[in-house]
Amino acid sequence: MNLNVLDLSFFSVILKIVLVIIIFVIIVQALKIMSKDVKRGGLKSGKNLGWKLKLEYSQDGSSFVSGDIISLGNKITVGRNKSNQMVLPSQSVSNFHAQIYFEDGRYMLEDLDSTNGTFINGIKVNKKSLQPGDEVRISQTVLIVSDD
Repeated sequence: MNLNVLDLSFFSVILKIVLVIIIFVIIVQALKIMSKDVKRGGLKSGKNLGWKLKLEYSQDGSSFVSGDIISLGNKITVGRNKSNQMVLPSQSVSNFHAQIYFEDGRYMLEDLDSTNGTFINGIKVNKKSLQPGDEVRISQTVLIVSDD
């Protein structure tokens, strides 16, 4: 009888160890899958909303004209420096004025410590999420956020 109780206790310990090993393997596999997803861009960069900016008005000497559509990918930078995706050559635009980027399922506009500021719907902002219909003003350029 003592031998049976000892065998069951030993068997119980073995089952617990096997269970811990199975859980460990599942966690490792899940981490591998998540790691691959992050390396491919995951939700943060790969599933943007496909929004656009419509150029309403510009007197900043850019090559853009009223009515131009600028697609918002994962990130767009705006400024006077030629390395920006949207170059506005006016002296009232900072070299690296602002950026719009996709983060946590929404587009964010961030002023990059520009001299003359960035405005959404007439309000000066440092960092704010964008909504369809928002009017973004940088110097003498007005852009309308569109989700179609």
